[in-house]
Amino acid sequence: MLDLVKPLHHLDALQRHLGPAGTPFDIDAHCELSFFNEQGEPQCWFFKEGSLNLWREQNRIHVDLMTSPLYLSFSDAVIPEPLRYTLMTETPCRGFRMPVRRAIEIIEHRQLWKSFCHWQTWLMRSFEWRDAHFIGTTTYSQIRATLLTMARWSPELRAQIGVIHHIQNHTHISRSVIAEVLAELRKGKYIEMQKGKLVAVNKLPLNY
Repeated sequence: MLDLVKPLHHLDALQRHLGPAGTPFDIDAHCELSFFNEQGEPQCWFFKEGSLNLWREQNRIHVDLMTSPLYLSFSDAVIPEPLRYTLMTETPCRGFRMPVRRAIEIIEHRQLWKSFCHWQTWLMRSFEWRDAHFIGTTTYSQIRATLLTMARWSPELRAQIGVIHHIQNHTHISRSVIAEVLAELRKGKYIEMQKGKLVAVNKLPLNY
């Protein structure tokens, strides 16, 4: 699995300079968020705490369950003709939001383009990794990749999310097929589960 190290130093630089001009938020779990504010302007989100699901609107593809800290902005002010995305909080989230135009003004004024580009590159690479492992691959490969991703979550986050439900959301594979594969992996002691939640992932076989 590609080890994508989140560029926390650059993310911290963005937070320090953008935060004072942002609007704080404290949002419950399972709330849908928009990349447009009340005035219809494109807005960006900075998550200091919490986890959220990112969905691609075009085909209702579940891109990823992402954990803070995160800076998310999908606007044609930066990327022409961007794909549309929807956010859904998985856990309570805290951070700040602001219009994209204001964020760009601050990034320009504070010469933060290097940090912004490092962060956007990390984000695009993580999306690229997702597509490489879930488009045109076998059912087992998709389940395996999802389990490896879940293994990187904190134990607290894994304890809140059902394995079958998450894999089905992420891959659109039927529950019965997922359950069958998980049962075989548990039998071979490749994974450990408790009450439908993932406890541990040992070395998974490449093929099923």
